[in-house]
Amino acid sequence: MLQQVGAKAYSIYRTKAWRAAGDAKQQVLALKPRSDAGDGLATYEIELAVRDCRDLISGEPEASWQAMRRAGMRTDPDFLSKLEVRLGECVALSQDPTLYEAPWLARAAEQGSVEAQLLYAIDVRTAVGAASASELAEREEDVLAWRETSLRYLHALADGGNVEALSGLQSVHENGYRAAKDPVAAYAYGQVLQRLSLSFWSDALLAQSRQALSASQQQRAAEQAEAIYRRCCVLPGGQ
Repeated sequence: MLQQVGAKAYSIYRTKAWRAAGDAKQQVLALKPRSDAGDGLATYEIELAVRDCRDLISGEPEASWQAMRRAGMRTDPDFLSKLEVRLGECVALSQDPTLYEAPWLARAAEQGSVEAQLLYAIDVRTAVGAASASELAEREEDVLAWRETSLRYLHALADGGNVEALSGLQSVHENGYRAAKDPVAAYAYGQVLQRLSLSFWSDALLAQSRQALSASQQQRAAEQAEAIYRRCCVLPGGQ
């Protein structure tokens, strides 16, 4: 679902569950012809189905359920029986490595799925296909390639008006995970987000970023923010 924010900018969100009830392998096979034909949305739907099953299989849902009960939280009395059904739906898919271990996220991002590109920029382990944090640490070249690709996706999406990508770039420049820290750029992206809506970036967050900047840095940030805003959020010929 797309929510328009002004003339050009937009936010994207998903209201339905990652995977509908039913056999997960059959769901993937039904989507695969569209994916093979280059349909990024179909490929991303496959990624979500595989991800749902992987999370179910690798998690510890019974322990979580017991912890919720001990904490006095209201739990669904049918939780475990429903979980058993969902796990059963994932068995056939998990036993087919050509489907279960395929790089669906990277493929969907390459095919142009906005959701996939946003998730790719966040989930480095899935993006590079690392099974664990230790394996990820050993794959420095793959991580460097991921950084370059994820930044390319975020910049392209941000220039197209995607609010989540603008927020992602603010975080990139503030925290420095995919690039060197740049407090001026971080403040500029924060200004753009607030200009779109206070719900995206509050006065308190903006003030916190501003405290670390000199007057000249604040001026540079304002100039960068105006340039970013005109790229992301103003239609050609608009003001």
